[in-house]
Amino acid sequence: MHAEVLTLNADRNVTLTAYLQPADGEFAGVGARPAVVILPGGGYSYCSDREADPVAYPFLAAGYQAFVLRYSTGEHGAWPHPLDDYEQAMALIADNADAWHLDPAKVAVIGFSAGGHLAAVAATTARHRPAAAVLGYPVIRPDIVDACQPGMPYPAEHVTADTAPCFLFHTRDDETTVVENTLLFATALAGAGVPFEAHVYAYGSHGFSTGAAHLNARPLTPRARSWVPESIAWLDDVLGPLTAGGIGEPVRLAVTRRSS
Repeated sequence: MHAEVLTLNADRNVTLTAYLQPADGEFAGVGARPAVVILPGGGYSYCSDREADPVAYPFLAAGYQAFVLRYSTGEHGAWPHPLDDYEQAMALIADNADAWHLDPAKVAVIGFSAGGHLAAVAATTARHRPAAAVLGYPVIRPDIVDACQPGMPYPAEHVTADTAPCFLFHTRDDETTVVENTLLFATALAGAGVPFEAHVYAYGSHGFSTGAAHLNARPLTPRARSWVPESIAWLDDVLGPLTAGGIGEPVRLAVTRRSS
């Protein structure tokens, strides 16, 4: 595996860390791999290290190429800078798809909290729409979006049939980004007929990342750690499973629209 930190915007301290695995030698049959772009949380004040590289590792183990985008935050975080950073990262990934041994049509985004807001905006309105989005305790509700930073879009209002399929996870008693954020977005997805899967775990603090014990000082149900293998299995359905012979066929998910 090769790791490299690429500077996307020096003035705003925007970087893309690329974790790249080979597609030759013992992996010659794999060919182009799927990829994930990880967007850490941090309330648009900073990018959490706990929701960055530790998240990349299990997806690397599953055969993905993994990227961590540390987007514009703090004094540089005025909208649409974070979305511009995402667009730049996705364009760079597409331009280097052959050299980086990945399928540009199989790039998913994973976002946490404020990064979940950015991922939800990407899934609904971005020029470089991801193939799928994994949203962890995302900021969705207008009041919480505004508390992070006024003037940002409200993702649930932009859900259409063209929104990327989504996997959502949250804890019931999250006191920072309340569970209604995930429920609001899931309801919008259901109404538009967008394929999704949602998990609400019984208890746990906000910002639990992968759920690993060393990343959490407060009580968290051990079941919350299941979001990692569950999301990988869900991505197998949406993108197609990675095998020793390449990426297989995705499951054809039914589209069902609900009227309000």
